[in-house]
Amino acid sequence: MPEGGLLAAVGTMTKAQVYTHAQPQTLVGVRFHPSMARQFLGVAASELTNQLVELSGLWGARGNQLRDRLSSAASGEEAVALLADELRPVEETPAQQLVLWVAEQAGRVRLDDLARFAGLSQRHLRRVFLEQTGVSPKLFCRVVRFRSLVSRLSTGAEADWADLALDYGYYDQSHLVNEFRELSGLTPTGYLARP
Repeated sequence: MPEGGLLAAVGTMTKAQVYTHAQPQTLVGVRFHPSMARQFLGVAASELTNQLVELSGLWGARGNQLRDRLSSAASGEEAVALLADELRPVEETPAQQLVLWVAEQAGRVRLDDLARFAGLSQRHLRRVFLEQTGVSPKLFCRVVRFRSLVSRLSTGAEADWADLALDYGYYDQSHLVNEFRELSGLTPTGYLARP
């Protein structure tokens, strides 16, 4: 990490974004399980949605000290060890368990069923998801379903788009393509053709 490098928290992104770097850099990151960032970062996930916020803005002096220690790290491995030491495991809350359950279902969950399962009204369910994930339960399910589809495509298996659309709960192939484009910025075939 260069002297005085950036140490930031990136919230849930609702649209595809591309980042480029002018020169080679060492990048080290932590990707939290859905809904776990709040306990580590100290703010509701909804405050970070579509944002990149310097950690010093969230943690104050603690963020500056961590940035300085990471800047002095001799290697990426040392930087990872410093981050791991700073981010100790925490106990899952019932709200986090609900969000993780949706992830385990690959996002293929009806919102009425989810609210009933959680024992929450639709409004309260929405509040919980915004606070824990930064997005509505509907968008969270869409993103999780999309990520599951991308994982399957990454196996290299032949893609039958009509079958995949049905398997992943899309109305049809065009629904799959439109959602893929919205969430990744690419069509499915464009995604598979990239280097």
